[in-house]
Amino acid sequence: MESEKCVLKNCCCGCSLRTGTIIIAVLSLLFGLATAGYSIYLVVAGVTEGWLDLVINIFNIIVAIVLIHGIRTERAGLVMAWVWATAFSIALSVVLGIVFVFITASLVAAFILFVVSAIQIYFLLVVRSYALSLKHNTLVINMDTTPRQSVV
Repeated sequence: MESEKCVLKNCCCGCSLRTGTIIIAVLSLLFGLATAGYSIYLVVAGVTEGWLDLVINIFNIIVAIVLIHGIRTERAGLVMAWVWATAFSIALSVVLGIVFVFITASLVAAFILFVVSAIQIYFLLVVRSYALSLKHNTLVINMDTTPRQSVV
């Protein structure tokens, strides 16, 4: 089955997928709030690119809140919304990062891009695995709650 590829059984240090996903959601929210604050500082300072950064950071904050709500209510669809938004963000960051590395020819930037992308991909796999476990549990529960016909 295609959805069974790259599925983790637990998060780093033996934490459950749910605990790992909660940590990732909180870190995502805190990072979004911190970078939004910096974007506001850029806007106030008169940097026009600050507006684009602010919009992206507000989007990231909303997606982190959706992830937290999805975890709290155990809704796989909301958790997967974070997965898809983050996958798009990672892909865009990698493409722009590679362009930046080629323009600047910086090995340090290439190393940082590699490390940050690897961490983001790991986070993505943890959250995706949690969402798939929610879907699997829902299917099992739905199968178990179907009424059975009695044979007389």
